[in-house]
Amino acid sequence: MKPVSSDDRINCFLDQVCLHLYWPPYRTRVRRELADHILSRAEYLHHERGMDWDQAVDLALQSLGEPNELGRSLRHARFPLLYVLCVLFTGLVWAAIAACLAYLLMFLIQ
Repeated sequence: MKPVSSDDRINCFLDQVCLHLYWPPYRTRVRRELADHILSRAEYLHHERGMDWDQAVDLALQSLGEPNELGRSLRHARFPLLYVLCVLFTGLVWAAIAACLAYLLMFLIQ
């Protein structure tokens, strides 16, 4: 059995996190920032603490927690339910205003 490389473990972790992020620009930015954070932390552990590179990557990934929970937390932080409901309500109000204006214009034209 082929050992899994540290790059594969990082990509797998990032894939799991990004499964929960639906907006492509946000998903790209989070993936890039998390990858930078993981690699920076692993480099620190490798050079400053003298850890083996694979162990340093494992510890850096563990420090971020469970990837599915992290992904859900990032999604809720960016798009909280109250924000989404406010946007939907605002859209409905503007649609009602537009419908009223269209009705008034039709009434005035006759």
